[in-house]
Amino acid sequence: MKAHRAERAPLRVKPLGLSGSANFTVAQLIGQAESILVICHIMPDGDAIGSLLGLGWVLHKLGKEYTLACADPVPDPFAYLPASQAIVARPEGEYDLVISLDCSDLKRLGVAYDQDSLRGVPIINIDHHITNVGFGSVNWVDPSSAATAQMVLTLIERLEVPLDPIMATCLLNGIVTDTRGFRTSNTTPAVMEAATRLMTAGASLPEITEHVFNRRPLAVVRLWGRALSVVQLDGRIIWTEISQAMKHECGLSSDSDDGLVSFLSSACEADVGVVLTEKDDGTTDVSMRSIPGIDISSVAMRLGGGGHPQAAGCNLNSSLAEARERVLDELRHSLLEQTAHC
Repeated sequence: MKAHRAERAPLRVKPLGLSGSANFTVAQLIGQAESILVICHIMPDGDAIGSLLGLGWVLHKLGKEYTLACADPVPDPFAYLPASQAIVARPEGEYDLVISLDCSDLKRLGVAYDQDSLRGVPIINIDHHITNVGFGSVNWVDPSSAATAQMVLTLIERLEVPLDPIMATCLLNGIVTDTRGFRTSNTTPAVMEAATRLMTAGASLPEITEHVFNRRPLAVVRLWGRALSVVQLDGRIIWTEISQAMKHECGLSSDSDDGLVSFLSSACEADVGVVLTEKDDGTTDVSMRSIPGIDISSVAMRLGGGGHPQAAGCNLNSSLAEARERVLDELRHSLLEQTAHC
């Protein structure tokens, strides 16, 4: 899905702010652009990958030259999506437009976004996280959407590109994962209507559910066993950590599996679940989930990350031990403040 780009002058646009009609502006800029770089966030989840691939197939239909990029590998549960193997970590070439998907902060694009080579190239920021900082030239941020994939579906309609089964599968994958199988509080009638349109276009909900929730590599199962054996309860916070040594022992190559933190947060004794994962670059990825009524997005933002009230995360440039103390301390204070107001 990576296309060769002939040299041309960069597209120049006047930076615009967020507006209710931002999706119309997005469609216009995509129509003007000739070579497009589409990027999603590090440690990608199903919405990031689904939105990335779904939009990629749309650009293919439009005859655009484009590259799909993500700094981290595609997690195993989403490798079934068509053309997932075409996503690159470090894109090369020149582009006249960058589209960021499902990312609340420019830093979370990681090495896939090279600020030196892309300086001056306009960025379309498409996201549904309430913690989005508005880093784009055009910011289309809609926290009322359950998934960025839902927003991409709206964009497809604006671009007047007919839905096909491949696009629909990628986008439904994003909606299903970000709603945890239509179980989150933001699963509105509009979300169900979007899912119905995608299924009508040929996406199979049972197939997506099987890949996303019901199948995991043996290495992940083994890693869960190791991580669950060292689970700790700190007040109403349940947490565990995954070291590089644990991953190597279990033969795991991928860094992303948010199923574990969702499983932890289901414990009756806890309000917040946390998984701290040591990455091979020495940083620590932090994934958090909470019960309804407990907002962890502010904690994630203070730590340099972002997300939703009940699902958030960040990446800390520190060791596991340092990250653990910092995250738990922030969560203790946040829970104390929130419960004091109840």
